[in-house]
Amino acid sequence: MKLLERARDSTIGRSIFRVPDRVTERDRAAGHWASFLLHLYPVKVRRVELTFKYSAFLGVASLVLFGSLLVSGIYLMFFYVPSPANAYGDIQNIQTEVAFGQYIRNVHRWSAHLMVLAVAAHMARVFYRGAYKPPKEFNWVIGVLLLVVTLLLSFTGYLLPWDQLAYWAVTVGTAMAAYVPIVGEQVQQLLLGGPTVGSATLLRFYVLHVAVLPVALVALVTIHLWRWRKDSMLSTDAGVDRTEPAAKVQPGLPAAAQANGEPVVIDGHRLLGVVPGKPAAGDRKELSDDDPVMVWPHLLVRHGVAALAVLFVVLLIALSADAPLKEIANPTVTPNPEKAPWYFAALQELLAHFHPLVAGVLVPTAIVLGLAALPYMDRNPRFSPEFRRIARITFTIFLVIWIVLTLIGFAFRGPSWSWVWPWEEWHGEL
Repeated sequence: MKLLERARDSTIGRSIFRVPDRVTERDRAAGHWASFLLHLYPVKVRRVELTFKYSAFLGVASLVLFGSLLVSGIYLMFFYVPSPANAYGDIQNIQTEVAFGQYIRNVHRWSAHLMVLAVAAHMARVFYRGAYKPPKEFNWVIGVLLLVVTLLLSFTGYLLPWDQLAYWAVTVGTAMAAYVPIVGEQVQQLLLGGPTVGSATLLRFYVLHVAVLPVALVALVTIHLWRWRKDSMLSTDAGVDRTEPAAKVQPGLPAAAQANGEPVVIDGHRLLGVVPGKPAAGDRKELSDDDPVMVWPHLLVRHGVAALAVLFVVLLIALSADAPLKEIANPTVTPNPEKAPWYFAALQELLAHFHPLVAGVLVPTAIVLGLAALPYMDRNPRFSPEFRRIARITFTIFLVIWIVLTLIGFAFRGPSWSWVWPWEEWHGEL
């Protein structure tokens, strides 16, 4: 610390650090308000928000993974041309000739998959905590849109390697669009740019992947964070029952005495008044989960550690597992089975049992609309999980069913969509 202080007091240090040390809460709050980046954070949060169990830092993880995708994606763009004649060769060249090309591609691939998981898990955690209730209803809707854009971002990037796995996964995915009532053929034509997956499809998916969807995601994330700050100023304890007005009682003091303005006796001493917000001497207690704490350094340090941990996990996975690259796309050779990306495996499994209009259009539309309408349909004013048993059980059942369908479609389906065990050998492509 002394070395840091000497560095700050040096000529160079004074030219870099224009602000004094932030010691008191007032100083830290002033620095918070003066910072453009910290302005996205509230000055104080409840102490419980510092804990891992509160959010598992899944929002931070999602942002870090998106940043990883941006950095690695920009690097890959320097060596990639979106055309069927060049795409596959460019990916091979990235993996074999470009400095750190294989590793950067691995980081990009696994960051995309992990981001889908992180965003979905973040939404689930918000639901179980009841944080979609007033005043955060609209921010929940923004979160639903972020999940949809994240899925689309991953799906459009799936085609870019132009191998068999990518070509037929996108063929299956875009085929579902044809079943949208009234505008299905137009939507499919817009995505494909022709009757089948071809050069126009690759170009359109590339533009969506590197320009349209990232801009949309950045805009939504900005609104999401801004609303998080604004809503946090209005939010109350997640465990409070809003059907009963909260009594304004000083902690540790007799409620009746405070309400009547009578003198208070503590440890034999008669007090004529108590300074609001200050615990009386001799009655100090440990901070509770609801007590406010400064965001800096308490929350920001934890967010920094969580961000480094997520980045470490991504880099470690990229070291141990290469992103797949099958043989070059061949429209005349159809894999058996044709599989969509894993995050659409549940929908593809439903396609084996229901009409495509139901499995490919009505079910996903109902899920998105239902999630968006959830905070407006749930009239229960309570936040605590123990008072929301029906909602929790219903959501958990849906989540378990979706996970089971995803596992079945991804790992337990073989040729002709027949049942196979994961350890059995078969000639299809996962």
